[in-house]
Amino acid sequence: MSTYALTESRAQMDSSDASWLSSRAARKGHVTAVTTFLIRRIASLALIVIGSILLANTVVHAGPILDPANDFRTFDPSNPSSYAGPNNPGLDVLSANVILDLSQQTLTITSTMAGPISGLINPTTGALLGSFSWGINHGYGNNNFAAIGLPNVLFDAVLTLNPNDTGTYRGSATPAGAVTASGNTLTAVLPISFLAPPPPPANAQGPLLPVTEWTYNLWPRSSIRTDGSPLGFGNAQIADFAPDTDDFAATTVPEPSGAALFAAGLLGTRLLRLRRRLQARR
Repeated sequence: MSTYALTESRAQMDSSDASWLSSRAARKGHVTAVTTFLIRRIASLALIVIGSILLANTVVHAGPILDPANDFRTFDPSNPSSYAGPNNPGLDVLSANVILDLSQQTLTITSTMAGPISGLINPTTGALLGSFSWGINHGYGNNNFAAIGLPNVLFDAVLTLNPNDTGTYRGSATPAGAVTASGNTLTAVLPISFLAPPPPPANAQGPLLPVTEWTYNLWPRSSIRTDGSPLGFGNAQIADFAPDTDDFAATTVPEPSGAALFAAGLLGTRLLRLRRRLQARR
């Protein structure tokens, strides 16, 4: 074969190889572009969905809340609404929380005090020396504490928990075993239905809210004065407020569907990272 024929053949082969490589590169570029497009769309959709869920469930001042130690209300002999009981550490709130479990349809209401809950039971007679009032605002929230300078502590119903593992709500006793005192902590696990809202009061501040938007405040009460004599029901019994000036919202345990959406959000984040890596390799 002549040198010219060999040169022409090699040129044809080179041209063929170049055409094949060009075609392969084009196909690869097309696949990469399609992959990138799909990744971008899936990731954007996932982030939009999870973002919408988070915005829908964002609540200001959600628990748990912390309360300063030894912040008992001050006694003022000229003010009958000031605190007139002893500074029993069992009445001094350190933390409080309400956990809303939508899958179980329960509310777990818990508080930790500066001293043992058992210190609120007379060791000789068994009489209760104090109790725990949980104000719940279902939306109707009256401001009955405005007279003592707390207009933002709103409630329309009160759950009372006792140091002897009992409680009441709107005249009904808490279910057996629902309330537990352990050391400095008192906890109640109650069905949402048990804490159903009351009829709207005359001084209701707003419309009925869904359970995810109910708010809470804890105020322990002393049933005795500093000298041990009985202390009648009223604001003079209240030793502390938690929070001190307003209410707080429950910590919500997500439903299984919420957990799935959270996983979708994580997947979306990873897909975005993958897209960036593909773009960096171009």
